[in-house]
Amino acid sequence: MTSDAASSRRPLFLVLIAPILAKLHLILGWRLADARFLESGIAANVLRRSLATLDPNIAYTSQALGHRAALDWLSGTIPWWNPYSGIGMPLAGDMQSAALFPLTMLLALSNGQLYMHISLQILAGLFTWTLLRRLGLAPMACAVAALLFEFNGTYAWLGNAVVNPICFLPMTLLGVETVRARVQAGGRGGWAWIILGLALSLYAGFPEVAYFNGLLVGVWTLARLAGLSNRQRADYLARVALGAMGGLLVAGPILVAFLGYLPDANLGDHSNGGFRQVHLSAARLITLVLPYALGRLSDPGTAESFGFWGGVGGYAGVGLLALGMIGAVGTHLRPLRLALAGWIAIVTGAMYGLPVANTLVTAIPGVGWAMFFRYFAPSVAFALAVLAGLACQDLTEAAKPTRRQWLGFLAALAFVALAVGLAAPLLALKPYRSPWLWGSLAVAAVVLGGMAIILRRSTPANHRRAGWLGGLAVAEAVLLLLIPTVFYPSAGDLREDGIAFLRSHLGLQRFYTLGPIQPNYSAYYGIGGINHNNLPLPATWVDHVVQRLDDNTYPIAFDGRDRRAATGPTAVENLRRDPDAYRDMGVRYVVSLPGKGPFDWAPPGMVDQSQRPLALADGDTAILTLPAGASRVPFDARRGHVSAVGLHVSSLKNGAADGRLTLRLCAGTICADGGHALSDVVGGSYILVPLSGTVPLAGDAPLTLAVSRVGGRKRFGLAMWTAGTDTGRALTLNGGSITGVEPHVAFALVAAEPADAGPTVEGGGPVFRDDVMQIDALPDPRPYFGADGCHLAPVSRERLAADCAAPATLTRLELFMPGWRATVNGREQAVAADGPLFQKVDLPAGRSEVVFRYTPPRMGWGYGALAAGLALTVLGMGQGRRRNLSDPR
Repeated sequence: MTSDAASSRRPLFLVLIAPILAKLHLILGWRLADARFLESGIAANVLRRSLATLDPNIAYTSQALGHRAALDWLSGTIPWWNPYSGIGMPLAGDMQSAALFPLTMLLALSNGQLYMHISLQILAGLFTWTLLRRLGLAPMACAVAALLFEFNGTYAWLGNAVVNPICFLPMTLLGVETVRARVQAGGRGGWAWIILGLALSLYAGFPEVAYFNGLLVGVWTLARLAGLSNRQRADYLARVALGAMGGLLVAGPILVAFLGYLPDANLGDHSNGGFRQVHLSAARLITLVLPYALGRLSDPGTAESFGFWGGVGGYAGVGLLALGMIGAVGTHLRPLRLALAGWIAIVTGAMYGLPVANTLVTAIPGVGWAMFFRYFAPSVAFALAVLAGLACQDLTEAAKPTRRQWLGFLAALAFVALAVGLAAPLLALKPYRSPWLWGSLAVAAVVLGGMAIILRRSTPANHRRAGWLGGLAVAEAVLLLLIPTVFYPSAGDLREDGIAFLRSHLGLQRFYTLGPIQPNYSAYYGIGGINHNNLPLPATWVDHVVQRLDDNTYPIAFDGRDRRAATGPTAVENLRRDPDAYRDMGVRYVVSLPGKGPFDWAPPGMVDQSQRPLALADGDTAILTLPAGASRVPFDARRGHVSAVGLHVSSLKNGAADGRLTLRLCAGTICADGGHALSDVVGGSYILVPLSGTVPLAGDAPLTLAVSRVGGRKRFGLAMWTAGTDTGRALTLNGGSITGVEPHVAFALVAAEPADAGPTVEGGGPVFRDDVMQIDALPDPRPYFGADGCHLAPVSRERLAADCAAPATLTRLELFMPGWRATVNGREQAVAADGPLFQKVDLPAGRSEVVFRYTPPRMGWGYGALAAGLALTVLGMGQGRRRNLSDPR
């Protein structure tokens, strides 16, 4: 008995510890898994050789919004509302934040997203193990299946909320099997795991994956009708349905929040069956079995590869496929095996565009509304893992591999050959023939060749044959998952000084970013930013953005950077066209890349094509001359004086440069000087050099910028760009003419001569700059709270004191949506819409204490459903008769 328990514990311990060991290099910080280094726009000195994960929403939604939700919980607030993205929007109701998901609390920790992902992997392995033990499989076979599933391709390639519900598929199926066992044994209940699995799948934040996994639960449930009497079947189906209903009840709060949001939401392409006709290319089927045959994530950078990497959701690998095919032909639990094999074949066919399969799958209600070709991948991996576990069980019990098992293995080889053949058009192109192809083929040959040898080899212990086969498949799965992790950056710095500036100066107003502090990281840091990148989104806000703020942005990704039409207006141009539209949103600051501020001036006609830096030695002087004329007219005539000069510079050897850079800017006889120590210049960087005075930009005299290096021995240079044609500008080095290139310069403009402190006066130029961001003030924004004739004393976005001489209307720059309530001096007060976007409430004369609160409409029903669901869960925990785990029924 003790020996059996020990033999069971060892494989289970491996299942639990394997994800931690596999990601130890990330835990120890040898690679930086914090998504802020990847997508936040505030990281410096980060070198990325390739993508480590496919979907940037690992950052924009999962990390940024999940962190905000965790902080809300820790402050004692239910995270129903996010006031820091756009002009406010639902937080829990958007689902992708997973705001009500228990593991989201880990995101309050530094590197918490990594710990969350490891926890999800462990749960996936644990419940796969438990499920297969319930089916009567031996510990070794259970461990193989559990390890294969916890190292599946979706966990390897994605890290956003897509991965959150995956581990609850085996939990739900454990409930189905528990119900079946209770029915057979004449016991009670058994549906508790179904309730918990379905509810947690929904709280996990990605309803598409939860739904698709639920379809597999339905297929599994029907397959397990075999072996039951008619009376038992009715009881079994009724209990499973009761568990499903209980799961929906327990998920009541998140469902009420989500479904109540949808009528007021922009759903992007997730409407009207927008994905029904979309699928992955059959030429890319090779990546299902040889994931890196066509290169690393995002390789080779062609339009074809961009479309594929944006749609794929995982892979299988040759080892998992081979074991799964061997398992599919077994006779024990035959109906279940056939159901899983059918699921794999039909769903995979639909994902890769097989006409009959695609038509069949997209005919299922709701499937065509989502990226099914991406989000079905976890269920395919799970079905293969279960079949792989069954294969190991079969091989343990058989004296030698049967003809059926050999046919299954040969079918896997044939599938791999088919996938390679379909990829021939791509493999004929040079960009796709890389070392990754040959390496992938070599790994596949080792795995499949090793499996063939093991199958043919005589061994006195059948469990060893099964263990070696399983071990090969698991080793391949671990390797494939580890490959992207080495492309996380090994070093980097988070520049949070700009965040600190905004925290101390922004108050209740908002900022607009043109790049740094990417959308939703405003929520991460608790500062209001009008940008957004999410789905769903409030429809009224999205419409306003496209119609009034930026008509060339992607509606669901208002990031101040990406353009729908390359030839359309830039975000800067749209901001300059109507800055008052941004002031009306309460925007007080504009954040941009250093040297590319919306109100900076750069010589027109520069072509942003980097050339060899212009080296400057001690004593060298480069002079750039800008002729007089219309080309020197500033965008904003009120800001016509140069107060600082920005330059892109470069140290030309490893490590920092040395010496000092001095500048002199002259417009005729009006000159100003500046200097900058080069000891902080490492690699390429942008520096801002304040001037001793201001110099008028426009005028009749040429503008000359002299840049000199004083001291220093290390190689250093000015970053050079291709010169525009017919600009009239001239560049010399120590008196000798330089043609075809020019330094990339930007002039910070102010309205009048500033004080000695330089360009730090709001409304008079940039108020903050470092090497990742520049912050410009946008003067006179509309205040967050407003009421004519009242003195207002805001405490927070939700609370203020007002002292009014007469009855007044209080306006609030927060998005109006159903669910907002206010109390004025403790009395409930209706919150009305102030125009299409904002809110207003009536105030009496005298002093008022005003408090705003948001709760999704009809949440009382959600809480009631939760209570009923929990009661049903308790009923489902009733003890049934004990049953031997080795019973395979």
